[in-house]
Amino acid sequence: MSADNNSKPVLETRNLSVRYGKVEALRGTSISLRAGEIVTVIGPNGAGKSSLLIAIMGALPSEGQAQGEVLYQGQDVSHHAIELRLGKGLALVPEKRELFTTMTVEDNLVLGAYRRRKAGWSYRDGLEGIYTVFPRLKERRHQLAGTMSGGERQMVAIGRALMSDPKVLMLDEPSLGLAPRVMAEVFQVISHLRDTGVATLLIEQNSRAALKVSDYGYVLEVGDVTLEGKASELAQNPRVIEAYLGAKH
Repeated sequence: MSADNNSKPVLETRNLSVRYGKVEALRGTSISLRAGEIVTVIGPNGAGKSSLLIAIMGALPSEGQAQGEVLYQGQDVSHHAIELRLGKGLALVPEKRELFTTMTVEDNLVLGAYRRRKAGWSYRDGLEGIYTVFPRLKERRHQLAGTMSGGERQMVAIGRALMSDPKVLMLDEPSLGLAPRVMAEVFQVISHLRDTGVATLLIEQNSRAALKVSDYGYVLEVGDVTLEGKASELAQNPRVIEAYLGAKH
């Protein structure tokens, strides 16, 4: 089910800028996404896409500095520590898909529910929800994560993030290094995320696949948003086709 365009954004950035020393990675970027909506940010390497996610999450390295607002459910969280943002319902699946390789799939998933378990929540309910979205993970729940394929590891990483019951899920290059068939499977999973009501912010080099599964998109180039619009319209935009999609429609 597509998001209601009249609903209030669950996440917004307003004039968000990021600097690393004297280098400006992001300039006055404003984006928004709503519950159940998949929004993608496409653009070349070095455009500032990952910096955008890291700044939203409050996870910039010590030399990084962010200015502007990050609004979560209408509240400015730009000065909140990463732990507070996690607790409120933001989750990030980083590009490297860092898993505990010597632990089972299920143990990796349960780790994602750490904060909720401390609050007395039963992780079993969450696991069943994850296994509904990722049936393959249920089949392999006792398998060591380190023996999984790249696509399966990505599913574990996404599932672990979903175990924290986020309102906003951010994915940084989820298809990186995956074979085409596996990549298609991962994007199919991403498209089903809107059924969970989670707002998904997707950073992706595979612009064609990203726009296909998304509701709305932004083009980020050298730190600036240069285009935005419905994903289906961006996919037909001659400039986007030439720069990011090649000649093939």
